[in-house]
Amino acid sequence: MSHEHEHGSRQCREIFQRLSEYMDGELDPDLCNRLQGHLDDCPPCVAFLESLRRTVRLVGSLEAPVLDGDARRRVNEDYRRLKEQLSGEDSTGA
Repeated sequence: MSHEHEHGSRQCREIFQRLSEYMDGELDPDLCNRLQGHLDDCPPCVAFLESLRRTVRLVGSLEAPVLDGDARRRVNEDYRRLKEQLSGEDSTGA
């Protein structure tokens, strides 16, 4: 196939937004086929996808840190505060 669009186009940006779902097998078959068709014709998007796959593999190979009691308490408090802020924004329509 020939590269019939300019990389970085709206089509490429739409592909970038769906790559995670594509990698996880979460796209409906029609959209998956359309995305694969784009990848067949866009080497830069293929390179980006491969980079994303490498990143996911690397992150997946890392061990999660073990938090001491004080650090765990601070994280939980920060999470609780953030959750409260976000739920407050939802109720205000912000």
